[in-house]
Amino acid sequence: MDVLSKMDRRRFVRLLAAGAAAAAATPLGVARAAKPSVAANPDKEARAHRPITAAMRKELEVQKKSVTDMLKVVRAYKLPAGSPPASIFHPVRAARRER
Repeated sequence: MDVLSKMDRRRFVRLLAAGAAAAAATPLGVARAAKPSVAANPDKEARAHRPITAAMRKELEVQKKSVTDMLKVVRAYKLPAGSPPASIFHPVRAARRER
């Protein structure tokens, strides 16, 4: 915990970006190597996904309709002229470090 309290923001963001780049560059086969696979047990066949039932299909249609209705309401909402935007980004200058 002490290391994180002493770490500056720029170094943290660099480490975060490096970790994300390493994760994105990892081939899928390497990422799957840690998980047990079907190849480890050739006697057992791969299990297929459950087929979509009529009830599941009906629920998907209900959810799609619900999302469509919500989007219509949000898009139809008129903001008054001159209203402020939902969020405003104000960059903050970094403090100078003493050497």
